[in-house]
Amino acid sequence: MKKGIKYLVSIIIAVMIFILATNIFAIEKSSYTDATQTRQGKTYEWKNWCEEWEKIKNSPTQMSLSPGEDETQLNFAWYSKSCDIKPNLKISDNPKMEDAKALQVITTKASDEYKTNKATATNLKPNTRYYYSYTINGKWTEPALYKTKNTKRYTFGFVGDPQIGASYRNMNRETELENQDKAVRNDSFNWNNTIKNMIRRNCDLSFIISAGDQIQSGYKKNESYDHNEIEYAGYLSPCVLKSIPIATTIGNHDENSENYSYHFNLPNKSKLGSTVAGGDYYYRYGNTLFIMLNTNNKNIDEHKKFIECVTKLNKDARWKVVTMHHDIYGSGEHSSTPSVVKLRYKLIPILEKNNIDVVLSGHDHIYSRSYILKGGKLDKNDMLSNKEYEKYDKGNKNSSKKYKKYLQSIEDEEAIESKELMCATNPKGILYITANSSTGSKYYDLAPNQQAYIAYRWQENVPTYSMIDVTDRAFTINTYRVDNNKKIDTTFTIIK
Repeated sequence: MKKGIKYLVSIIIAVMIFILATNIFAIEKSSYTDATQTRQGKTYEWKNWCEEWEKIKNSPTQMSLSPGEDETQLNFAWYSKSCDIKPNLKISDNPKMEDAKALQVITTKASDEYKTNKATATNLKPNTRYYYSYTINGKWTEPALYKTKNTKRYTFGFVGDPQIGASYRNMNRETELENQDKAVRNDSFNWNNTIKNMIRRNCDLSFIISAGDQIQSGYKKNESYDHNEIEYAGYLSPCVLKSIPIATTIGNHDENSENYSYHFNLPNKSKLGSTVAGGDYYYRYGNTLFIMLNTNNKNIDEHKKFIECVTKLNKDARWKVVTMHHDIYGSGEHSSTPSVVKLRYKLIPILEKNNIDVVLSGHDHIYSRSYILKGGKLDKNDMLSNKEYEKYDKGNKNSSKKYKKYLQSIEDEEAIESKELMCATNPKGILYITANSSTGSKYYDLAPNQQAYIAYRWQENVPTYSMIDVTDRAFTINTYRVDNNKKIDTTFTIIK
């Protein structure tokens, strides 16, 4: 009898373990977007992509376009084999490339196998079609189209954390490299889908801003830094990116790899705010100044110096937009960590003093929009150390009065200037937008309680993207989910 009971108990325990393991596995699976289960993934598009992926995955030679110093310039960067003697690039306003102008190409070593090539087109005219061609291993590519826009009224896209390759934990392959291959194939398919949706919504996009973490393997260390090149091959795989520049931000998965600096030819680069990947930079587009900060470097004095210098040079800018990877006013778990909170209260006075209108960020893989905020402060006595935070983070947070007081103190309810739901006219404060994952390579949960400074937040484990319209009078933001292209938030406009 006792043996029978023991046997029955062992069966029950085994079943419980199986159920628990299954649930854990399901939770892990639900934290990313399986490309094969998307609407596009269930069609011929997935099969075609898998075939295309086998052709391009081992050759990260795709063209990368970045904004130039202003709308009259365009920056190019691409890889070629080390044995390629002299890479070239030419540009013309004629599709037959008649009277094409050869651009100066600066070539440097990227690895033992590849070198990086960079060039800049200048004196571009507005509303004009240009065509460019470049050499890959001695052969000229087919001409690609780049169209300049009207900068008085324009639209740019905004995305967060493509993080190509981050879904590798869900691939269940035998080796790390196999997991990476399948993950990059999965995430790149979704990335292509997001970019296509943006273009379908507005085929006249001026450029796209990425809030950082272009790829996953930023911490992989080897002498040639080649481990993440397959991820860059996926990131640069959308054909439309040959015609639309991306202004990238350095995320925590980008900061320690020189490959970032090899793949992107960024304008007005500064040594201020530098990590291995690079430092702060800026560009001007029409009436707007775009400041891109590398907040992986926590030297606030350097960021302060850069922001003050750049805003002084662009006093006539109607709009001032800062992009940084870390969401200092987000609504995910990362935004309440001591390192991000410290960054928040050190940057706020600098951003406000220099009349920044909007801050775009990522990092938390969730979407959130703040109220218009000004003058956020924190009592030093309420601050937690990293060790204290980790201690409470691992245990029962609600049991700690100090932890609860810390969370309450960073709500910044007194910093809310306006609670207007759809429009803010001549605000003195700043709007903070945090982008969700644009590929679904990895999702995070919203913080358990919505912070007082948050006007709206969203997480349904679906990739999203934002479209931002800019005129002299208005700065308007709309955000959409990729699976059905429906808005996830109301339209929000800042009017001057």
